[in-house]
Amino acid sequence: MHMTMMNGRGRLCLVAPGFALALVLAGCQAPPKDRPLTSEVPEPPSFAPPPESCQAAAVRFGLGLRVTPQLLEEMRQRAGAKVGRTVAATDTADPAQDTTRLNVQVEPSGRIVGAYCG
Repeated sequence: MHMTMMNGRGRLCLVAPGFALALVLAGCQAPPKDRPLTSEVPEPPSFAPPPESCQAAAVRFGLGLRVTPQLLEEMRQRAGAKVGRTVAATDTADPAQDTTRLNVQVEPSGRIVGAYCG
């Protein structure tokens, strides 16, 4: 390879690629060794059990039936609620919400027309 030097630029052309190559290779150092696994590893976090909650969909079987204390208790148990109560179908929702309470909506005739939790 023949190179003519003009104002020292030829030497710069040879040095610049070498410098760039040195920078690239400097970034390719060996990664640090991983620590071996030991028994000192903390246990994974445990999850708290979900809070008891009411599942109103489980009491659809009672829609259209006349409410009785026995039926209300069965609906409460199937819903997984702590408390079960009847409310008039025309009543507005109670502002004091309780996710463990089953509310069974009843018409004046005693027929169950709905159920919700809260």
